[in-house]
Amino acid sequence: MTFATPILRLPPPGQVRIRPLGEVFDAVRVPSFQGLYAFHRLRLAGITGPVIEDPAHGVMYWLVPPGAANDRGWPPGALALGRGYCLAVPAADRVGGPWVGDGEVRWLVVPPTGDCLTDPEVLYLALGRVFGGRCG
Repeated sequence: MTFATPILRLPPPGQVRIRPLGEVFDAVRVPSFQGLYAFHRLRLAGITGPVIEDPAHGVMYWLVPPGAANDRGWPPGALALGRGYCLAVPAADRVGGPWVGDGEVRWLVVPPTGDCLTDPEVLYLALGRVFGGRCG
């Protein structure tokens, strides 16, 4: 399930912009190694929203509705980021597979219409399985 939110304004082609969190979306940061397991589970089920990968720092970010990331105890290694944080958001043309390319921030899953976010409950359950056992 995905949630509708105000339009996510993406940067011009080829660029990356810093966007504040907590207004249009929050993010859940996960180490890429564990995140890829959850990513593949959710993608195969067709239930992941937009995902940004930062291969230079070895992390992935799921975009979730504003305020939703802080509503639960995420597993160790996953970090909820909301108001007061910022995130590097790439243009829609900056898409790549995991661990492929130039190491710059890119989309693993681009918002299809710019207005879909990952259901935090679905992400929470997937990360709980990946990190082993119960979260929180």
